[in-house]
Amino acid sequence: MKKLFILGILGLGLALVSCRKHFDTPKPSTITTMDDMSVPTTFDWKTFKDVQITLTGYANGIVEVTSPKGAIYQKAFLSTGMPYTMKLTVPSYETSAKLNYMGQSITIEFGTQPINYVFNP
Repeated sequence: MKKLFILGILGLGLALVSCRKHFDTPKPSTITTMDDMSVPTTFDWKTFKDVQITLTGYANGIVEVTSPKGAIYQKAFLSTGMPYTMKLTVPSYETSAKLNYMGQSITIEFGTQPINYVFNP
């Protein structure tokens, strides 16, 4: 009786598995050159972008410009009241950066260019 029950379960499982539909999947087209690709005209091939930032410090000190995740893009020495302009090349997916100066941590957005920021004590 036990064997009959086990055989019945196996038969039912086999019947359920074998009843699946098989769909024909189309074969992918072979692309051999860049001209064969269909790319929208609005697609931007750039992987990096340039950002111009002008910073002014209230005291002599080092400023770090980092990604939101903490990767350091650039370090610079700011002199009191003297504007410092830098050109950053960042990945195109980045929309912001962090400025670390004299214990302050400021987040700037890469909206309109150029970006000007004056640190206050």
